[in-house]
Amino acid sequence: LAGPDGELHPLQESFRKHHGLQCGFCTPGFLMTAFPIYRDAPAMSDDELRHAIGGQLCRCTGYAGILAAIRGAAEIEDGRRP
Repeated sequence: LAGPDGELHPLQESFRKHHGLQCGFCTPGFLMTAFPIYRDAPAMSDDELRHAIGGQLCRCTGYAGILAAIRGAAEIEDGRRP
C-alpha cells in the first residue's frame, strides 16, 4: 500500500494514529485484510468487523486499536479528497 508521492496510505496512517500495531509481525496481514473493507468499516458493528478480520491473529494489541484503525482509515481518506 502506498499513496501518491510515497505518502502513507490511509490504512497505514490510521494504524499508526490509532496504535493498531506493536511488534509489526501481523500488520501486513491486517492491512491486506482491511484493504477491501475499510471504507465500509465505520458502518459495521464490532462483531461484524471482528468477523471480517477473523483470519488474522495479533498477540500484542488486544484488537481495540486495530478496529479503530480500520474504521479511521475511511475518515482519513475522506479528509484528503477535495
